[in-house]
Amino acid sequence: MLQNLTSIAPHWLWCARHGQWHSATAILLEQLAHGQAQLQQQQPTVLVLAEPDPLSFLRGFLAALSTGTPLLLANPQWQSQEWQQVAAILPQNFMAWGTVPPLDPQGSGERWPQGWILIPTGGTQGRLRWAIHTVDSLQAAVMGLQSHLQQSTIHCLSILPLYHVSGLMPVVRSLWSGGELYLASHLQDLRQTIPPANLDLWLSLVPRQLQQVLTEPLPWLGKLRGIFIGGGPTWLQLLEEAATQRLPLCLTYGMTETAGMICAQRQGEFWAGDRSCGQVLPHAQIDLTPTGEIQIQAASLALGYYPEFFHSAIFPTDDRAQWRDDRLYILGRSSRKIISGGENIYPEELEALLLNSGLVQDIYIYGAPDPLWGEQVVALYVGEASPEVLSRWLKQQCSAYKCPKRWVPVDHIPRTPQGKVPLSAIHLPNVS
Repeated sequence: MLQNLTSIAPHWLWCARHGQWHSATAILLEQLAHGQAQLQQQQPTVLVLAEPDPLSFLRGFLAALSTGTPLLLANPQWQSQEWQQVAAILPQNFMAWGTVPPLDPQGSGERWPQGWILIPTGGTQGRLRWAIHTVDSLQAAVMGLQSHLQQSTIHCLSILPLYHVSGLMPVVRSLWSGGELYLASHLQDLRQTIPPANLDLWLSLVPRQLQQVLTEPLPWLGKLRGIFIGGGPTWLQLLEEAATQRLPLCLTYGMTETAGMICAQRQGEFWAGDRSCGQVLPHAQIDLTPTGEIQIQAASLALGYYPEFFHSAIFPTDDRAQWRDDRLYILGRSSRKIISGGENIYPEELEALLLNSGLVQDIYIYGAPDPLWGEQVVALYVGEASPEVLSRWLKQQCSAYKCPKRWVPVDHIPRTPQGKVPLSAIHLPNVS
């Protein structure tokens, strides 16, 4: 579909600038032509895209898809720890656009298939993984949502990072359905910009952003077609306040591996008192194990985590849920993964870095309930270093969003003979 770039409507893209919404499609098409020519001339094995500027990101994304160039999406704010993991899988003769440091590619010499879109997500022990998506898997997600909402044209308002699946999917939903895309970088941009002329929009937010909206209301958000809420646990108190303010929420469940939501409420269900994640979208199937873990089959499921492929059409998760009639209620997670502000954070990665630094003798990192972030990253540690020293050092090793927001020095961290920390340890009087 993207090969025929004339299908981009003249008024598809609108960007917030100087308090106004400006049509940016013509500028994008001009940049896109240059990007396509560059890729066709050099024919890189893969394009690494880490553009902080939204227009530059869209140029790279669309140029890669329209020329069949394999694409690896990256966070422009990654530090050396993350970029080393990128280099480990990169083939020779790659091309990089955006804030990509010099990389020594260590991957195999095999050429990646045309049309691959590698989207980053967290992995075991906090190491990055790249879900292998294609135009087909992204299209399946778009078509499933169209059918679920009974809406052929989907107009979107996006303020989430474009390299993240939650920011990328509004791009393809609006483009492939013939809708409009209103694009801003931050919630603050919406506060400083007049309401869009088109309010028939779907906005995606994580719980932290919802909390900010409820604290400092933007009245025109209540006039939108709907607000998808995903990216981690949402507190009941937060939801009830949203209902009081008559925000048109639609709670969802999904992940990078499924190209976004596979379960979602429809318009009006939240206002009617439903606090589930809604019904399963038609392109997906969800089953629960006897212990409540979610298992997924979906036409939008990624092919695997590069360089491996999934060996089964059934994708197991560590999310626990229950059915109430045909509606899914998320109960929690089986692993230690923390979701803070919509970002996946793996404590084992941070603990290993800090223990290797010699700045701490022992450390345990966990997620504490937080009404603003969903979960707040907390570190219990044994050592003489101050929280300021630890925070400053860690932010030089990995992305700032992973770093604990609370550092709690303790005399010792109780552990079982297996080295595990009992849950009661995080409720000690000198910790709480």
